[in-house]
Amino acid sequence: MELHGKTSSRRRGIRGGAAAKRAANSRAPALVPTVRKLKRKGFISQRALADELNRKGIPAPRGGRWHYTPVVRMLSRLGLIRVGKGRSNQRLAVKTAADARARALASTIRKLRKAGFVSVSAITRELNKRQVPTARGCKWHRKSVSQLLQRLEKLETARRRRGGSSSRHRR
Repeated sequence: MELHGKTSSRRRGIRGGAAAKRAANSRAPALVPTVRKLKRKGFISQRALADELNRKGIPAPRGGRWHYTPVVRMLSRLGLIRVGKGRSNQRLAVKTAADARARALASTIRKLRKAGFVSVSAITRELNKRQVPTARGCKWHRKSVSQLLQRLEKLETARRRRGGSSSRHRR
């Protein structure tokens, strides 16, 4: 069967898994900009990427919904992760996701501190009042805000060591 001048996979003798892989390999590069944009927004884990791709209505390689495994396969095809035994990338993925969320919340924390919310408790109350979502969509607690502030401090220290100074951070 020919569609628009192209021979189908079955006609060329490619069946089953090989045809699906070939289709997925040809489709994966088109998703690179979308995946990079989602990662910048803080959707780092494979499950978070699957949920967001489904929310945006982007079909999975076989036309259905995204799940963990198709996301892992797509990311490995694109060379964005290396799949090994067990959880080879899991710790790095969790750390990268937390760093991305912290960077995304940095301006909000600066604004809160400028407005007089300095203590961890005050920042916690204000984040919950403004309905700023946590990584899992729950409410903020003192411990999670404290960890966020520590992570922001660590990121700022690392940025200073690298010598990167942006104009908005100068005093």
